[in-house]
Amino acid sequence: MDNWCELNRTPLLRPPRDPAAAPQQVTCTVFDEQSDLIWAGDSTGFVASYAETVLAPYTRFRAHERSVMQILSHPKGVLSTDGLTLRLTSRRGLIISQWTKDDFPEFEAISRIVMTGPVEVLLATRAGLVKFDTAKGMITMTTPYFGDVILMTSNKRHAAIGKKDGFIDIYDVRTGSIVRTFATNSTTLTDMDLKEQTLVTCGMTRRHGVFSSDPLVNVFDLRTMQGLAPIAFPPGAYFVRLHPKLPSVIMIASQGGQMHCVDMFDPTNIFLAQIDVGPELLSFEISSTGDFISAVDAFSLHHLWAHNPEHSTMSNRAPLDYASLPEPPSTRTTIDDDIPLNTIGMPHYRETLLSAWPTQTIFRSAGTIPKQIDNSILESAQQVGPGIFEASYDKAKYGKRNMAKKYVKVAGSSASGKFLSSKTVSPTKTSRHPEASMEEDAFEFKCESNTSKVPNAFKKLEILYSKFGIDDFDFDYYNQTKFSGLECHVDNSYTNALLQLYRFVPEVFNFAVGSLAIENLNQDSLLTELGYLYDMLVKADGKHFRATNFQHTLSSIGEAYEVGILEKDHSSVNGHTITDLVQRSQWFNIFLLNKLLSDERVSKQPLGLQPELGDILGVQIQHQMRRVYTDEHKSAATLKLFLEVTSPRANNFEKTPHIPAQPDVIQYIESSMNRFEHERVQDTRAARYDIQETLHQVRRIPTVLSCNIILTSEEKRQIRNTRDWLKKKFHAGWSKNGYFLTEHIRGVPSGTASYFEEYELVGFVAEISGEAEKDTHLVTFVQMKAEGSDTKNWYMFNDFLVIPIPEEEALNVSYWWKTPVTLVYRNTNSPSEFHYDAWKNGLNDEILYRDHFAAGTRESKKIEYELLTKQEAPHPGSLVAIDTEFVTIEEEQFEIRSNGTRSLLKPSNQALARVSVLRGDDGDKFAVPFIDDWVVVKENIHDYLTTYSGIEHGDLDPLTSDKALVTRQVVYRKLWLLLNLGCVFVGHGLTKDFRTINISVPKSQVRDTAVFFYKGQRILSLRFLAYVLLDKKVQEGNHDSIEDAHTALMLYKKYLKLQENNQFEETLERIYQEGQILRFKPPGEE
Repeated sequence: MDNWCELNRTPLLRPPRDPAAAPQQVTCTVFDEQSDLIWAGDSTGFVASYAETVLAPYTRFRAHERSVMQILSHPKGVLSTDGLTLRLTSRRGLIISQWTKDDFPEFEAISRIVMTGPVEVLLATRAGLVKFDTAKGMITMTTPYFGDVILMTSNKRHAAIGKKDGFIDIYDVRTGSIVRTFATNSTTLTDMDLKEQTLVTCGMTRRHGVFSSDPLVNVFDLRTMQGLAPIAFPPGAYFVRLHPKLPSVIMIASQGGQMHCVDMFDPTNIFLAQIDVGPELLSFEISSTGDFISAVDAFSLHHLWAHNPEHSTMSNRAPLDYASLPEPPSTRTTIDDDIPLNTIGMPHYRETLLSAWPTQTIFRSAGTIPKQIDNSILESAQQVGPGIFEASYDKAKYGKRNMAKKYVKVAGSSASGKFLSSKTVSPTKTSRHPEASMEEDAFEFKCESNTSKVPNAFKKLEILYSKFGIDDFDFDYYNQTKFSGLECHVDNSYTNALLQLYRFVPEVFNFAVGSLAIENLNQDSLLTELGYLYDMLVKADGKHFRATNFQHTLSSIGEAYEVGILEKDHSSVNGHTITDLVQRSQWFNIFLLNKLLSDERVSKQPLGLQPELGDILGVQIQHQMRRVYTDEHKSAATLKLFLEVTSPRANNFEKTPHIPAQPDVIQYIESSMNRFEHERVQDTRAARYDIQETLHQVRRIPTVLSCNIILTSEEKRQIRNTRDWLKKKFHAGWSKNGYFLTEHIRGVPSGTASYFEEYELVGFVAEISGEAEKDTHLVTFVQMKAEGSDTKNWYMFNDFLVIPIPEEEALNVSYWWKTPVTLVYRNTNSPSEFHYDAWKNGLNDEILYRDHFAAGTRESKKIEYELLTKQEAPHPGSLVAIDTEFVTIEEEQFEIRSNGTRSLLKPSNQALARVSVLRGDDGDKFAVPFIDDWVVVKENIHDYLTTYSGIEHGDLDPLTSDKALVTRQVVYRKLWLLLNLGCVFVGHGLTKDFRTINISVPKSQVRDTAVFFYKGQRILSLRFLAYVLLDKKVQEGNHDSIEDAHTALMLYKKYLKLQENNQFEETLERIYQEGQILRFKPPGEE
């Protein structure tokens, strides 16, 4: 922590106009944690802010009648006190709230304040320690406390209270009790700081009747509640701060301005600096980023120091509001008969003006002659209509096309999306009839004969958000089939196409879902996540779903970064994300299959089970190598889970007699199974070069053949000119020269192959090129049996759009915008049944009856539940009450229009933080929780939503939390088991809970009290329903998921009783009438 340097010195106060007036003095300073501001309070009650590193004056206002005692940074602005009032002011200087002892008698004689949560502040007053919620404007807890408080600091879990006699009390913020008292070697305290679990203090000692600063800094560990070895500071410590990012680093300063930067674990590693102060140093602060130091001396001169100034930040860099500048007055000159034109003037120019050019000028430049059209473009021309020809355009060769595009208004586009709130009540318009769907522009899949535009059904889709959020988007409008689509607003959504393709391969589906019978709690298992995903797609029954858990696991795998298949972080280990969409998708196919194989081995080997995926997808390849000059022969065998398919020419296969001039996909695959290559290699023994010939020959075709299609630009043009290039079936037979492939066995000479196996196309992924590169995306074509029929139909999956499509249209790859990427063929002799309950075979449900805490969870964790016993094993119909809490890891994104209105572009991204499940069946343990899991969140948490979730900083970190922490995989398996064992879930507002958990629960297993007590006007809150129906006030402090789940369970029992007595409709009407009077809030709630 060296390289600290002084940036500037700025006076914070103006000299008084009246020389006889008492001099002003800066009393306190603080860094703003949200914006680049430094706040300062003075002895006259004014509070001022200074912006950025130049400390430009930003705001200044009168906050108090007396001297400002303390200032704290607040998410909404700044919190200040003078001992009599507590005031919350916005960064613009506008008052938000102000509280005095007239509002709360407990606020009399405020001595110190400290933030204990995002919006909660702890006050030391004459009444004791008062915990106050600034958002609600209410006292949440009062603890009697007697002692002269002169200092307070907090880590949001504990508050350290420094007393005048040099003792320090440790206050537990949650329980409101003093858990420990430390004695220091100081007569009184001058400063202290608390970060994470480390507390440091300094003070003064009375020697010979004179107070002097102690040469030692006291250090305490709140984990063990014991003191550590003190840190020496010979000049005498008067100020002490812990570095916010490096908890082991302490910043110490003396009254004379000498500053030390010391590492607690290596006290010899010290950085020394001298702040050029006046008589003494009055304040010493460090920014929340740890990059800046603020120091104010007795002359009210502000010294700003920085560590590595060019790459430092002072805060979270939230933008500041500035006053709008007035528009400059118009300088337009009126031209009339009295004002000549030469009064306007001309800008400086060097060339002859156009008005002065000779009228007989003729342009004879070379630029007027059009360039000759490239022959390759003319050769690629195709007739798309009567007298209309179109040539393909190679962007890689000629660059981006410079063509004007017709403006299409998003709101008016029929393919842009529909909102449920904008639907009419007419029943004829509330749904889309399956047979009439093809007539609508948004679902048109055929190209018009006189145009080359991409049909709307194949275009890239986006989810739009109204003011009601994601729930208002009409996903059902895009899918009238029984097959579920996948949402596109997730990380790496390009993988949706390949995930859907394997979903309809029976062998892969049964393998993935069947693997769920084994308990695999590894955090990087894609096999388990794929099994969950496929099981949820079946249970969704045509409703949209999003693969967030699968994508979360994929993004956590380091190898995925190395390969370059992740979109979210473009700075992967190997340099950057693969930019070509086709190449990225094919690399993902390779990565996915290899990862599934390794995950299978990890889960099955401990149980002594044999792997299956190698038999399903394994392509056995024999490599025969020969050196031409030395005639040296070698051979090797490999097993791949895919086949890289290139053209016969690329495989040196063009000389085989039965390969036509324009080969179809069958010849492409056959040549790739018998690929020949030669290369120049160095012979180390003879110190010369040799030619090595290698034959890569497939010796076994698996049940499911996955093919990555590698095409050059020229080969893409060829397949578009080849009639029926993509084949629905082929037959494969083994001959003396390797595998022989043909579309029809009839006509094949006898003796060509010993036997033939028939392979049928299950589906394929295709790239759809857009007019702009950002519009290029992937879609999936699969064929499936229609419900209740043996005939197979083709379907197209474009993320959440799912439509049936004719076979000839699905297999047609002659369009310029459609390119096959990955094909999957399967052996027709293999059983084609989907085993949707494959997970039942040997199901391991032990996780329901035992704990499995996350690594690093503290032994002193609090357990607030009682595990299930085998006698309580869930069965179909078992009632369980559930409630979940979440934290925000990405804030929502808005677009501000020119008229000032706000449009939601992307909602906030939330992560599961806590799940509580209670017993719901009548009995001795009715309403007793058996799951109360706090989930470890490794991502950076943007907002803990403490007021609504009850989750506080440090609760989800195994190093600091006292909760029963588990991984997401553990809690998800518990809920998945309860779902598949037939449990019925009771809760309030379960739609959002299930969406964030990423689980699809059939309606028959859901009992949502928010739906039961809904009359079509507004959704009633759990708090209001509990007050009206149960005469109970809940959620008075922070939310507690156990309390909320219990309340929802009691509301459901009340609902059943009302239905039984035929009083429900009457009661519901009374609830809404009473809600109108109470504004749908319990009395006393703001």
